[in-house]
Amino acid sequence: MIELELPGWVLTYIHICVVVVFIIGLLCFFFRKRYIRQLVGLKLMLQSISLGLILTGWVRDDLYFAQSMVISALVIEAVVIGLALTMIIHLAKHAMDKQAYSAKVLAIQKSSSEGKED
Repeated sequence: MIELELPGWVLTYIHICVVVVFIIGLLCFFFRKRYIRQLVGLKLMLQSISLGLILTGWVRDDLYFAQSMVISALVIEAVVIGLALTMIIHLAKHAMDKQAYSAKVLAIQKSSSEGKED
C-alpha cells in the first residue's frame, strides 16, 4: 500500500468539511417540508458519516476495517433510501386518490343541489 502523509491542516479541514456536510444534511432533514428534500438531507448525513469513517481509517492506518464498515453502511443506506422512496410514492399516490375522491364528492353534492333547485 502506498504511504501518503497528509499535513495536519488538511486532515483538520477534511474533518471540518465532514461536520459541515452532516450539519447541512441535518438541517435539510428537519426543516424541509417536502419528503424528497428530507430524503436528500438524510442522504447527505449518511454520506458524511461514510466519509468520516474512511478518514478515521486513514488516520488510524486501518483502511481495511474502515472500508468494510463503509461498504456495510452503503448497503444499509441503499435499503433505507429504497424503502423511504417507496413510502414517499405511496403517500403521494394516497394523497392524489384522496384529492380525486374529494373532487367527486364535491361534484356529486353540487349536482344534487342543482337538482333540488329545479
